[in-house]
Order: sequence, then structure tokens, then C-alpha cells
Amino acid sequence: MRKFFSNLCKNIFFIDNSYVGSKKYKIYHIFRFKIKIRVRYFNNLRIFIKNSKPTPLDKIIEKSNKKVYVSIVAIFKDEPDILEWIEYHILIGVERFYLYDNESDEKYYKMLQPYIDLGIVVYKKIYGKCLQIPAYQDAIYRYKNETEWMAIIDLDEYIVPVEKDNLKDFLKDYEQYPAIVANWVMFDSNGLIERNPAKTVIESFTSVYRNYNTLINCTIKSIVKPTKVRYINSVHACIYKNNELAVNENFEKIAGGSYFYTKSNSIKKIRINHYHCKSRKEYIEKIHKGFADQLQLRHFDEKKINFSETCQDFVILKYLSKLKDRLQIKNKTTI
Repeated sequence: MRKFFSNLCKNIFFIDNSYVGSKKYKIYHIFRFKIKIRVRYFNNLRIFIKNSKPTPLDKIIEKSNKKVYVSIVAIFKDEPDILEWIEYHILIGVERFYLYDNESDEKYYKMLQPYIDLGIVVYKKIYGKCLQIPAYQDAIYRYKNETEWMAIIDLDEYIVPVEKDNLKDFLKDYEQYPAIVANWVMFDSNGLIERNPAKTVIESFTSVYRNYNTLINCTIKSIVKPTKVRYINSVHACIYKNNELAVNENFEKIAGGSYFYTKSNSIKKIRINHYHCKSRKEYIEKIHKGFADQLQLRHFDEKKINFSETCQDFVILKYLSKLKDRLQIKNKTTI
């Protein structure tokens, strides 16, 4: 009987999604009538403002408002590899980082202090749960006139220019578009229980799916022109003004229901190395931290840390020598 009434209700009233170009709509079906409503995501910003408590650290959010060409926005909580991540991205041409610290230990602010003083890091301490998208919304709104391009990635993701060594040079070819999307390349644990602390992330993890066209590797992340963004659609993609569409590295437009994925993995020009688990120990620690954009709990999955069919991927290691030099200099200056 319960199933009967459930099916009856579904036939009388149900909701689905519809896309027209880059515009998303909710279609409400009531008997034979359809009500089409444009979806806009302003609630995220309201939630962010409500949960973001002012602290003394907020006073040093901005050390410089000089416009840069390319920046990154990210939210983080207790990320031990944050200095490597920053130094790597500086190496490939990123000029500023808009970092939202979601209740990390105080030591992370101290680690970032030199970058804050130089205006390389714009720092904000935030409190609450599910603040990833609101943080991105806040960065787009506040800093859209301070950066030509803004990459929206996590601290376990490394942008890798493949054909060119500098991200700025790569982006010059996409100036007419509101955004460029890049595919993931997922890395597993390399069979490591615990990582050697003397080694960088990029040299420690080199094992990937043998088949690069797995669905997870077709996932995208975005590098956007903030002035072109209408709103954040997800942690992966945005909706753009004037019905414009993002493109992938092959200048193919990405829209509608395919907004999280491309048809196939294309990484000849640019990719995002996703070190989603690192070692087994780090993966367990990540599970305990939970998600940044949802209340759902993470669950341990052996298949996610040890892929069944793998090969070695060394593309990013062309930057390893210079990265180690930068980290050594940084360590000497902080001793």
C-alpha cells in the first residue's frame, strides 16, 4: 500500500532538472502542468556570511589589491602539505592564493604568515560546516576585479601545464572564453602505509589508473574569469553570464548536464593531478575530517587507495627539481 501511494504521488507531483545552454531550471510537474523556474544559488552566500565569525585574523585578509593574472581559491583544514602546494603553484605561475581556513590549528596561520605579509596569500578564518561553495562564492564576489583568472581547486589537487611550463602562457590561448576546464588524473597510495616525510607529494605518488578514460578521470575542475561568473554551480563548475560556456583544452564547449564531466579524458595540454588519498595513514585522517561541502560521512574504500590496474605517471616530475630547490630555500629562511 505504501508503495502504491508513493508511485501515485510521483505521478501527481515530481521535480526534475532542465538545462538551456548554461542556464539551469527546475521543472515542477503537477498533474499535467509544468512549472519552469530558473535556479539561482544565493543561499550559499547567506549561509557563509551567517557562519563566518570575525576574528583578529580577518584583519590581515588583504595585504595587496594589485591585480594579478592568475590566482587560486581554496578552502582547507589542517593540510600538512600546504607549503609544497603553494610553492609548486608559484613555480607554474600562480601569483595569489585566496585561502579560507576552515578551523585549522593555529600553526597553519603561522606557516602562512610570510606569504600573507608579501600579499601572496589572502587569508580568511571561517567557522562552520559545508562552507566550500560559500567560500568560493565569497571569493568570486570580493576579488573578481583583482584577478583575471581564478582556479577553483583543493589542496590535494595540482594544476599541471603539460605542453607549456607556465600556466599563464597556457591561459593566453583561452582569453575569449569565460573558463577553461581541466580533467583529473587520479593517483592512488602507491601502496604506502605511511609516507616518507622527506619526500614531496609529487614524487611519492606516481601510480594511476592504467585506463585514463575511467569516469573519475573525466571529472573536471575549473579555471574561471571571475567577472564572467554568474554563480557557482558546484565545486567543479560555474554558470557564466550572457549564456557563455566554458571550454576544455580542445576548445570544446561544456554545458548542461555534462557540467561535472567531459566525454573523455583529455590531458595533452593541461591536467589536474588529484592526490585524493596519499598514503593509507593520510587517507584515514582525511576520512575523519569529512567533506568540505556536505555533511555526509566519508567511508573507507580499499579500491580508492589501491587501484586494480595501474601504470606509472611522471608528467609532473618535470617540476620536481625546481620545487625541491624552492622548498629548501623556504626551510632555510624559516629556521
